[in-house]
Amino acid sequence: MAQRVCVVGAGVIGLSSAVRIQQKVPGVQVTVLAEKFSPYTTSDGAAGFWEPYILNDTPPELITHWGSETWDHLKTLYLSPASADVGVTLLSGYHVHKQPQQDPAWASKVFGFRHLTKQELQLFPGFSSGWFSTHLLCEGRKYLPWLMTKFKKAGGKVQQWKVTSLTELADHYDVVVNCCGIGARELVGDNTVEPVRGQVYRVIAPWVKHFLIAHDDNHYVVPCANNVVLGGTAQKGNWNLSPHPTDSKDIWEGCCQLVPSLRKCKVDHEWVGLRPNRPKVRLERETIGNGSSRLEVVHNYGHGGSGVTLHWGCAQQASSLVQEALVSLQLKPKL
Repeated sequence: MAQRVCVVGAGVIGLSSAVRIQQKVPGVQVTVLAEKFSPYTTSDGAAGFWEPYILNDTPPELITHWGSETWDHLKTLYLSPASADVGVTLLSGYHVHKQPQQDPAWASKVFGFRHLTKQELQLFPGFSSGWFSTHLLCEGRKYLPWLMTKFKKAGGKVQQWKVTSLTELADHYDVVVNCCGIGARELVGDNTVEPVRGQVYRVIAPWVKHFLIAHDDNHYVVPCANNVVLGGTAQKGNWNLSPHPTDSKDIWEGCCQLVPSLRKCKVDHEWVGLRPNRPKVRLERETIGNGSSRLEVVHNYGHGGSGVTLHWGCAQQASSLVQEALVSLQLKPKL
């Protein structure tokens, strides 16, 4: 009988983990269980901009490793004929600051990183320094369906189900991969997980061709394929999934100050998502239960605002941990 692996969660972390497990462990039967699927996940609403964000005490060397593996994966997709269907593209633009900042750790990974000239800074009144760079953009609303199609074609199974306890899966699967994001607080009792609420506009402004991020005010403008994302908020501990008028006004005015022509744009919709914040990303193996109820678990959650940025690198490591767990079960079968 084929060994059985269950991935809980169908956002970018869950689906990428499921696909990578299929690739790394041939013959394994992988099932994705989730309460929500695309287009109703947090990953669908994110702009999908590759750049580490809200990672707290996650070790810098791990951020670099996971982020680099993800960058290389997205770059390969960008260079493929399928890039338009996958939702991966290049996007150039500006980071601006009110005070000089040290170069970021990711400066050597992106394309063409440089400091803004005095002439360029004249475009951004009130800001004294900045960078120009070219990044990869991966839009969840295209990328998640592409991952799901790839997963199903490889024999993956999908079931819509709200998992309330990992132990309920012990009789059905050999290994469970926990990719439930903010849901880990309830599912595994991880009280260190808290939301970082993000609210954005999606507007129609096809004349906006460059991203613009003002770090001091947390305002950003990110052009996507069919609209432009205007943000944002980063409110720790706020569970409200409805747009708040005060935030809407702040985002609108802040982004229109950055790009005045946005005042003429058409608003498509507003959206709110909860980033799964944690002191550091949790990516590790754990054995729960005993005897016949023993279950091997791989945790892969708590990516803050960097789900897209780290997803493939984390999926690589998660798949290796799944492989290790399956080998350990062959050596010590359930009794």
